[in-house]
Amino acid sequence: MRYTADHKERTHARIVEEASRLFKQGGFTGVGVDSVMKAAGLTPGGFYAHFHSKEVLLAETLPLALRRMRQWLLRGLEGERELAWLREVVRRYLSRTHRDAVAEGCPMPALTPDVGRAGALAQETFETHLCDLAAEFAARMPSAFGPPGERALATIALFVGGVMLSRAVKDRKLSGQILRACRLLAIPEEAPNAPSR
Repeated sequence: MRYTADHKERTHARIVEEASRLFKQGGFTGVGVDSVMKAAGLTPGGFYAHFHSKEVLLAETLPLALRRMRQWLLRGLEGERELAWLREVVRRYLSRTHRDAVAEGCPMPALTPDVGRAGALAQETFETHLCDLAAEFAARMPSAFGPPGERALATIALFVGGVMLSRAVKDRKLSGQILRACRLLAIPEEAPNAPSR
């Protein structure tokens, strides 16, 4: 059977696409190469024609998943800055919809623990994209909220931790409370009884 010139490239992209979804849903350690290849409509034996290791695959899924998360999170907010921008980003990220969309959502709440245990390649890839996201956040943060770089990192950490915890508990009411608490902390000036500046 003859393949087109871009067959390997398209097959590679399909594996990365399926791995991105499956890793977010089942965790890097919980999803095997066989499952990824089956989801991509391929046999497990073909994996090593595309990737040297599963960690290399993880490192390739991260840019795709993080790029899509940024597109979803920041879509339509190009002209917004400061509080209007932050309110909408907080509303989108710390939402029940995002909490429940594990396979389609941000990879950070799903994969940060796995990346922390992975090798240098996955960690460096993750770090690069985290720094890019933090820089974008810092450029739009309300100036009254303190040093924008630190505030950006703290907001991202609050986002990721809040979604992780909201997904980890069985009680849906508690899960919603976690998201609400994080939303209030992300915009402290809007919390009830916030001190006046």
